[in-house]
Amino acid sequence: MEFFRNKIKYYSQSFLFIFIALAFLFSCKNDSTGPSTSTSTTSSATTTTIYTPPSPQIEKKDTLNEVSIKLSGGAFELSNNAWGYPCNSDECYQAIILYTDGSYGWEWCRDTTNDTDPNYPEVICGTKPWGTQTGVSIFPIQIKDINSCDAEIDIAFGVEGNNWNFAFDFWLTAQEPGGTDVSGSITDEVMIWLGWGSTHDGVSIVEQDAIADGENIYDYAQYYSVDWDYHQFRISGEQRIPSAIDLKLFIDYVKDRYSKSDTLWVGGMELGNEYWDFTEGACTVKVLNYTVNGVTAVSGSN
Repeated sequence: MEFFRNKIKYYSQSFLFIFIALAFLFSCKNDSTGPSTSTSTTSSATTTTIYTPPSPQIEKKDTLNEVSIKLSGGAFELSNNAWGYPCNSDECYQAIILYTDGSYGWEWCRDTTNDTDPNYPEVICGTKPWGTQTGVSIFPIQIKDINSCDAEIDIAFGVEGNNWNFAFDFWLTAQEPGGTDVSGSITDEVMIWLGWGSTHDGVSIVEQDAIADGENIYDYAQYYSVDWDYHQFRISGEQRIPSAIDLKLFIDYVKDRYSKSDTLWVGGMELGNEYWDFTEGACTVKVLNYTVNGVTAVSGSN
């Protein structure tokens, strides 16, 4: 399978996004064309630098839809989450990868599916409302019991195309999530976007400079309510991946602004690339740690 064949934007945890041209080594299965540079890439925003793939060898790689790889003794789960459009087809390829040094990630290529739902290859720590559960002690937890909740991050990824984001995602539920489906009790979904393509630039910000996390400022970008309340935050200014995020700031903001009960449950944290048609890319997670009330769950390079 060829991968990394066109120019993309490459991002790393360095407090600034680094734009480089990434020569893709793959294309969608049995598809020699894929998304073309002329229709899906703003090549003027890139400079010519060759991407260096992770040096560790691949320990495990899987392309099956919805398959997962346990990480850190089961505290984290790497999920080949293709909920929007099934992959392993001419139109879509997606894989999750574990490297020999403990780092991990995913890669994808999605061509024309005409489906409006995204895919979301991701890493999960904790419990999702639909029942997915990792063996970690820090989640789930009620809001009232959270004194601190932080993420430590060292991540690099590259994307070609305009219709994508790179984001944290977590859910608030009225029922305690514990490996069974409690999705009927979801009250809120909260996303924190650290990167996104130009397709998603044109939003009407709800509140600028809503959250200050040290040197990093976040806008409260979107709010709407359908089956549950959806909240989207975006890092303000130049897109970048901070080395750390105080997640409690976002939990408290939603709770205080909308008078949410502090008995709601935070089931866990998810991090991934949400993407639609005409995008392709790869992500390597070198370090992703969560610390809740002084207890840390660790994943990534040994």
